[in-house]
Amino acid sequence: MTLLKLSIVLIFITMAKTQNFTCEDLLDISDNKNSISLPRLQTMQRKDIITCLVHLGKKPLRSLEADYIWHSIKIFYGDIANIPESILAALQWVTPAIQAEEYYNITLGSIDVIQNFGKDYVLNENQLTAVAERVRDDFKEPEDFTFYDLVALKQILCAFNGSEIERIHAKAYKAAFVEIGELKRCSTDVLQGFLKLATDSSAFGPPDNWDNVVLCSIGALGEILPKKIQDKISKAKRELKSLTP
Repeated sequence: MTLLKLSIVLIFITMAKTQNFTCEDLLDISDNKNSISLPRLQTMQRKDIITCLVHLGKKPLRSLEADYIWHSIKIFYGDIANIPESILAALQWVTPAIQAEEYYNITLGSIDVIQNFGKDYVLNENQLTAVAERVRDDFKEPEDFTFYDLVALKQILCAFNGSEIERIHAKAYKAAFVEIGELKRCSTDVLQGFLKLATDSSAFGPPDNWDNVVLCSIGALGEILPKKIQDKISKAKRELKSLTP
């Protein structure tokens, strides 16, 4: 090989090395508002993707990037069933890349893992239903849910049915009612179940007796309350806003 050809080869090798995106590179740009691009992801070693998963998933991802990261995780561990709980718990915005049928190979029995899947990633109905099925099979019965369980489950609760929600203890609901009030896109059936808990004597009792703190924090339940209670909610929020500096 001539000296010129050798020099060219060395230049290309050097360029290839400098073009590889590492976990350290990602940490260096962690303050950047833009999420990582697919071309950069494709230059990363799979072990670096795993190492930097918490940072990769902390901001919303396009489906291309989320799909690539999830695919890389599956290849790295060989099978979905082999993926450690610590990785499942750290998926964050990679979560939407998991297909509904893949949940059959995922165990959702740990509150740390459930907490990841309970966040609102705007999963489609099939995905959220599959998550709820795993929780039914792997986790506690609704009557055994604690405050901590409800906070972790959060958006998954919207995929339960009303009769399951009614089995939750009213005291546990009362402790977590602020977080439950933040739920999005729950069915009327589910909201009716929560309303029954809210009006239980162990929680807040009849809506006519709710104070401003409850009225301002009841959240999604306000959608199915009588108009006079909705008016009280609006008034309570105005009063609270007027007190805010």
